[in-house]
Amino acid sequence: MGVTIRERQQTISPEVVEGFQSIGVGDIGHIAQWGFMDTAIRPVWRDIRLVGTALTVWMPDEGSAVTRKAIQIAEPGDVLVIDRGGDTEIACWGGFVTMLAKEKGLAGMIIDGAVTDTMEISDLRWPVYSRTVSGLLTRNGGQNGEINTTVNCGGVPVSSGDLIVADDDGIVVIRPHEAAELLATVRQRYGGHPNIRQWVRDGKPLRDYPGVAAFLDQR
Repeated sequence: MGVTIRERQQTISPEVVEGFQSIGVGDIGHIAQWGFMDTAIRPVWRDIRLVGTALTVWMPDEGSAVTRKAIQIAEPGDVLVIDRGGDTEIACWGGFVTMLAKEKGLAGMIIDGAVTDTMEISDLRWPVYSRTVSGLLTRNGGQNGEINTTVNCGGVPVSSGDLIVADDDGIVVIRPHEAAELLATVRQRYGGHPNIRQWVRDGKPLRDYPGVAAFLDQR
């Protein structure tokens, strides 16, 4: 079978992707109800943030060729989204490929499956989400898979070019034709201001965030 690489889909403008950088998954969850991955897929480390367009990988066996090929053809800002076909025992991602992906400029990786080397990944501070952690690793034998095909990750269909927004609270997949409208709706609700937690992380007084002073001063 080998590794099949399908045509890449990229239909979200960089301006829209950038617009979601300051928007939390919980902010989106106040407005949208669909596209949220299974909550069992969790970040390897905390205080995490991931925004980018999906480069999808279907990995049906325990060979590592397809993940390495995906890194090679990926573009800066991509989020690798890997479907392991239900396997949660054999880790196909660890510290070394994390270093390669980070060096290539990828935004992060999400796998409905297992990872290993979690301490090393945490030290690298590169966003990785997984369903499980395992010390059982892939082999060089299997060489099958598909790149840029529609996959299932966390119970959500994901296609190449879909927008991924993730943080400590979860992961949401946004279709390209819905992204600009959703961004406008979130900005309208929150007045174009960044996520309140990011506001505080940036060292700005909580009282200065729009609406906070008026709420605290009410009797």
